[in-house]
Amino acid sequence: MARDNRSAIDIVVTTRNRLHLLPRTINHILTRTRSPYRLHVIDDRSENDLVRNYLLSLYEQGRIHNLVLRRYQAGQLSNLNVAVWLTYSDPVVLTDDDVLCPDVEPDWLARGRKAMLRRPKLGVLALDHPGAARGDLKRPAPDGVTYCSYVGGTFMFVRREVLLTQPLPHHWHDFGTTPTTIRCQQARNNGWQIGYLTGTYCEHVGEISVLTNRAYRNSPFIPVKDEKTLEPIEGV
Repeated sequence: MARDNRSAIDIVVTTRNRLHLLPRTINHILTRTRSPYRLHVIDDRSENDLVRNYLLSLYEQGRIHNLVLRRYQAGQLSNLNVAVWLTYSDPVVLTDDDVLCPDVEPDWLARGRKAMLRRPKLGVLALDHPGAARGDLKRPAPDGVTYCSYVGGTFMFVRREVLLTQPLPHHWHDFGTTPTTIRCQQARNNGWQIGYLTGTYCEHVGEISVLTNRAYRNSPFIPVKDEKTLEPIEGV
């Protein structure tokens, strides 16, 4: 991990009460990211001390650049706001504690960064995985990026200008893709494009997979739902 490299990309992982998933997620970042980066972890007041002890041990080993241990549960949207002052690269990568980055060459970080550099109007870019939320697909992806209205949950590359935008208030449950789709909505309203990098697949290993609009056949937890009706899609 590059701790003092000014050209490094900041990667922010948010977590809460997931000791059974967090080590695997972080280990994949540490072993599958070969481009310069800084790893930051925000713990949203985990109730299990083992989570914090694990994170503190990684910080003491120099594997985590910045560690935030919140004194109260603030929610995902608030945690993403912490990432504003915690990081300084452009773009910044945001991810959850239950998504595993892929092992590809060139590495996933270099692929995402290159895609962003080629597209100055692309404000948010996520890596792909079959169960991630994708809204209103715009066009096919001959060059590796498919444009849409929002993305969520999969190693999101967010431009600093988008990250600095004051988040909109909302009354939905503050977890999963809701905060990230709010960010996408703001970015889109300000003229930014939203997209995801096809063919660079992450693996979702969490307990819940919420899908809208696209089939996700690998999740045994909840049925696939239609984006507009939120009713289960038969036969999926």
